[in-house]
Amino acid sequence: MSIGTANRPLRTPRIFYGWYIVAASVTMNFYLSLVFFQGFQAFFLPISEEFHWDRATTSGAFSLRQLESGFLAPVLGFTVDRWGPRTVIMCSVLVTGAGMILMGFVTNLWMFYGAFMVISLGATGASHGISWPVAIINWFQRLRGRALGLACMGPVVSGPFVVTMAMLENAVGWRDAVRLLGLGVWLIGIPLALVVRSEPKRYGYLPDGDPPDEQKPDRAVAGRAIASEVAGGLSARQAIRTRGFWLLLLVLGLQFIGLSGLSVHLIPLLEDVGYSSTQAASILGLVFLLSGIGRFGSGIVSDWIDRRVVLAGLLTSQVLATLSLTQIGPTDLWHAGLFALFYGVGFGGTIPLRSLLIGDLFGPRAFGAIQGLLQGGAVAAGVFGPVFFGRVFDVTHSYNLALYISSAISAAAIPATFLLRLPHRSRRP
Repeated sequence: MSIGTANRPLRTPRIFYGWYIVAASVTMNFYLSLVFFQGFQAFFLPISEEFHWDRATTSGAFSLRQLESGFLAPVLGFTVDRWGPRTVIMCSVLVTGAGMILMGFVTNLWMFYGAFMVISLGATGASHGISWPVAIINWFQRLRGRALGLACMGPVVSGPFVVTMAMLENAVGWRDAVRLLGLGVWLIGIPLALVVRSEPKRYGYLPDGDPPDEQKPDRAVAGRAIASEVAGGLSARQAIRTRGFWLLLLVLGLQFIGLSGLSVHLIPLLEDVGYSSTQAASILGLVFLLSGIGRFGSGIVSDWIDRRVVLAGLLTSQVLATLSLTQIGPTDLWHAGLFALFYGVGFGGTIPLRSLLIGDLFGPRAFGAIQGLLQGGAVAAGVFGPVFFGRVFDVTHSYNLALYISSAISAAAIPATFLLRLPHRSRRP
């Protein structure tokens, strides 16, 4: 489809170009989640066993990933605001592929950590954490919640396919597997990065694909636009001086501690209680599949009710699911299914909701920078999780104590959500 030139209105297309950007986000994050964010757990035990590392040592790479992402996210946010999401995504794809190919040649712990950091560096920029939301925020206004919810569905789609990572490892070994997957990052990611465009007005479009005669000031703010957005929003410097910034950072930081721990140790935990590697990978895949209910649903529901209530409900679901793992057994498939539902909805729903809350509190002026600062701080808090879970297991030979403590920490975030002061949003007619 031809994209118009700046300041030259186009005939309304059958499909608004913003939806192509949403589709590209889904596809990119499907692959990244499959081969790294979710699927790399399938390589955790094979790598640990080959080098005879304990679980805390192997988990250190995942904690360093959290630390790196924490430091990188603010820089990435400012870079996206300055250079645009397309450039950042393209460069990140190249780095991610190179890192995965390098991983296939590691021979010691420091090479493993180094390759893992290279992958993390690229994946942070190419994922839907910062770059893709900035692109979508620019292209959607009235339909923003729906668009962000859909754009975050990539890991959901990849969930049922996580088992293929275990199958691939069994077939060719973890080294050849990660090399092949690295080549796939380039083959899939480069064309998708080229789909991204900056704000629609440069190409003759209006947000949401509205025709010019329907894009009136009163309609632009109807239902979803808020006071800060009408005023243009806050700069990053202004945002960090607000109470809302630090409260939201606290909530996200407390959540990320438990989330980061289970993101690394869920498959080993399930294998320890009697599930096979294929069953454990399938349960993880089910978690991400069911997270689609939260990802898409939270964007829609939060357009109608107080977003603080939605966030508190999602955190409660995550806490209850985490506690349920202390009682799970190898024959409790119904238990595993309930865990996957409540945990998937809980953590999945917070992903688009974070971007919506940032838009509500601070507006679009410096969205990328503010998103990066908040994500960086929250992810940095999650550095503690993987090593803590691994250390607890190495000492007690069980993950239960880590599950209890991380649940209590996440629960502490629930009352803090109601201290956020969100601008009034008129309801859609």
